[in-house]
Amino acid sequence: MDSKGKSAKVLVFFIGVLLVTVDAVAQHAAATAATSNVIQQDTALYRFFAALNEVDSNVVSILHLGDSHIQAGFFPVATGGALQQQFGNAGRGWVFPYNLAGTNGPDDYRWNSTVRWQTDRIIDKHKDQEPGPGGIVIYSQSAAPTLAFNGKGDNGMEDEVTQAQLFFDAGTTDVSVQTPGAEVTVMPAPYPGSPTLSRATLNFSQPMSTFQTRWEDNGSSIFRFYGAILKNGHNGILYHAIGINGAQYQHYVETDNTLAAQCQALQPQLVIISLGTNEAYSGLGTAAIREQVDNAVRLIKEQLPNVNILLTTPPDCMRTSKKAFRKKAGKKYRTYYRINYYPNPAINMVTQLLIDYSREHGLAYWNFNAVNKAMKSSFAGAWAPDHIHFSARGYQLQGRLLYEALRRSYALYLDRK
Repeated sequence: MDSKGKSAKVLVFFIGVLLVTVDAVAQHAAATAATSNVIQQDTALYRFFAALNEVDSNVVSILHLGDSHIQAGFFPVATGGALQQQFGNAGRGWVFPYNLAGTNGPDDYRWNSTVRWQTDRIIDKHKDQEPGPGGIVIYSQSAAPTLAFNGKGDNGMEDEVTQAQLFFDAGTTDVSVQTPGAEVTVMPAPYPGSPTLSRATLNFSQPMSTFQTRWEDNGSSIFRFYGAILKNGHNGILYHAIGINGAQYQHYVETDNTLAAQCQALQPQLVIISLGTNEAYSGLGTAAIREQVDNAVRLIKEQLPNVNILLTTPPDCMRTSKKAFRKKAGKKYRTYYRINYYPNPAINMVTQLLIDYSREHGLAYWNFNAVNKAMKSSFAGAWAPDHIHFSARGYQLQGRLLYEALRRSYALYLDRK
């Protein structure tokens, strides 16, 4: 055989070895991800799993609480949509007019209004209004505000509405609420606060994907709108996602009535808390963060003694540094920037803190930080430019992974019965 033939055989051999090696690495990564993508201490979720087992004849309420990772909607919609496909769909759950508040939110619905609104959030240092159950409120001086909900139903979540519960404070109990095509009942809100806090329940004669509500006789009082719960009249999963950009554990606790209002208004059987990213960039120490986590968990348990709680750890976020340099372009020099990413050690600190706290208090936890690292190649192209947030695809992958972890734990629960 000539030297070219020998070289070709050697090349084929090394390519074969390389392909086998790459395949082995991929299989190892998948196996590692499957091993790490589990709910730890999942026996702490047995009361919730028992409710899932009876979901054909009940509505099971889940509250997914968090920060900007949740407010964007992609992550919780992926988890909630998958759960609803398996266990039944009871409706869209909690919705809020983020677009009227001038911020981002889920893209499967939109609100319109005839008036201009101001907004306050739980993270704001100086708030004129209490944010309420959603951690955010819009308010107006209009005597007759109108809000219109428009469901798009293009992401797998339920957009047909047979009942809507609207939470508001008109500054008076003598207010007229009108919604075409619906029977309207106004009652006090099911959580403490202002004596004029109200809940308007709209029962539609037929399923609706859009509706418009008008409040009249508001006089000179400030009108506040906190959000709505949308149901479709079926049994199944009602998945409420509430996230505020920049939120930390402390924000949900230090603002009067926010966490308590969520528990009382939504009555969840499971509370999933996806916080910790902002704590890792806050400069707070371990003791301070742990106290805030403990305060939130204690308050939830005070409000709902039988609720199950699942803590999730934050993504493997990075810090960035930007260095300027000049480069000649033609006859002129231009300034360019080189962005470098480096690990944020506080992410590991917060992750370990949440794990330790869960172990000490018997809570279930999902170590997404470990899953994120184990599936590094899968998330490689799924980060936003800041390497703190994901792209829509990244959040959808995260949401699907949480569903898979919950599904595995539920299957184990059924096997152990």
